[in-house]
Amino acid sequence: MQFSGGMRKKLRLGGDQRKASYPHSLQFYLEPPSENISLIEFESLAIDRVKLLKAVENLGVSYVKGIEPYQSKLENEIRRLKFSFRESLEDEYEPRRKDHISHFILRLAYCQSEDLRRWFIQQEMDLLRFRFSILPKDKIRNFLKDSHLQFEADRALGQRQAPNRPQG
Repeated sequence: MQFSGGMRKKLRLGGDQRKASYPHSLQFYLEPPSENISLIEFESLAIDRVKLLKAVENLGVSYVKGIEPYQSKLENEIRRLKFSFRESLEDEYEPRRKDHISHFILRLAYCQSEDLRRWFIQQEMDLLRFRFSILPKDKIRNFLKDSHLQFEADRALGQRQAPNRPQG
């Protein structure tokens, strides 16, 4: 991170470089970000990520995860905060960049105690589960292949279904 005064130009990547940086809306966050950002952007990204994870937590308490009201409300919250969640959107570089950098900011902030770590990991897992559940099958295959995950994607995709609803 660079903490210098004055105005700096934002790094702009060309089309192919932008796609290569974040090929999928889903990320495993294996590589930390390496670019310089301003302290103002750092703070803004952290605040937006906390808002997103708080929404994930609150919706998970208010609704059964995976059912339509939960899905639509979480999708609206992700869209409102301008995070990445759909593969088919035209220019996803900025939302994916925001997702990547903000994840690592909170990873640092929430590593200070076991309770904070548990909360952070739980919300991130729920967010990943949601994002994975809305991916089309072809995008899931691409993601699994690019992530070097070794299992039969077709069988796993065939088993993906709506969660069991309580019998009333």
